[in-house]
Amino acid sequence: MSTRGPVLRVEDLHVWFDLPGGELHAVQGVSFELHAGERLGLVGESGCGKTTSILACIGLLPPNASVAGRVYLNDRDILEGGESTVAPHRWKDVAMVFQGAMNAFNPVKRIGDQIAEPMELHRTAKGRAARTRVVELFEMVGIAPERVDRYPHEFSGGMRQRAAIAMALACNPQVLLADEPTTALDVMVQAQILELLVQLSEELGLALVLVTHDLPVVAQTCGRAAVMYAGRMVEDGATTDLYHDPKHPYTRLLFSATPDLYAQEHIVSIPGVPPRLDRDIVGCPFQPRCDRAFAPCPTIAPPFVTVAPRHAAACHLNDVALERTQ
Repeated sequence: MSTRGPVLRVEDLHVWFDLPGGELHAVQGVSFELHAGERLGLVGESGCGKTTSILACIGLLPPNASVAGRVYLNDRDILEGGESTVAPHRWKDVAMVFQGAMNAFNPVKRIGDQIAEPMELHRTAKGRAARTRVVELFEMVGIAPERVDRYPHEFSGGMRQRAAIAMALACNPQVLLADEPTTALDVMVQAQILELLVQLSEELGLALVLVTHDLPVVAQTCGRAAVMYAGRMVEDGATTDLYHDPKHPYTRLLFSATPDLYAQEHIVSIPGVPPRLDRDIVGCPFQPRCDRAFAPCPTIAPPFVTVAPRHAAACHLNDVALERTQ
């Protein structure tokens, strides 16, 4: 990890959706930071706000969404002026690999032309220079250059995902946001795509946010992990720390619910369901499903506090532990 300041810093991010039945508070005070070359896994159950958080960072949410908070790129708040301040950085400095590569491409346009679009939009290359760059990107992600004029349907699922990564890298971004990049791919292709992301992060110094619900994927690719629940960040720390010494019951139960070929423990499912985000949540949002809930949990929301060097969590169990050490 770089000793310089973070390349991306998200502070107190909130997202609301205006729905026919009322307002839904999808992201509630999410904060994290990322240094050049660092890989952060953003994990949690479906609907916890992972994808919404990263889409908010680059202004790609639908019109019925409202966003509050700050997203700093090299100490500049790119959300400060709305679309006018975030658009110049989208794809150029912060790029995204979307879930489902087939939906990321226009089916009637050649793949190579679509990868060249961000370069022409941001005027980093055009014409023959852009095509040369596309060929370089194809070689970088392991696609034969002669396939540059093929259409999306002529690529396999794995090749389309590689092409989506190539498009994200077109303008040499500093930050890459990958939203479930291995969804619907077979196991062998998943491994290849993850290996490619790690390689690109190390070789290009890319700061990578990997959104996934797959904890083994995070353990394989990311040095840090951040766990979200009900729109909130509940734990953030080194992946090994979260695995060996989780400070939030939800994190511990997530690992317990993950199959492990080498462990002797039985897989344990997490009882209950997450709370509805279109209603106010009183106390700890995980309390109804928690096996260690106690007196303050139903009424007081736990603060997100540092519990060890570069390790933070939001659980009243840590409040008690911290008080005992003081």
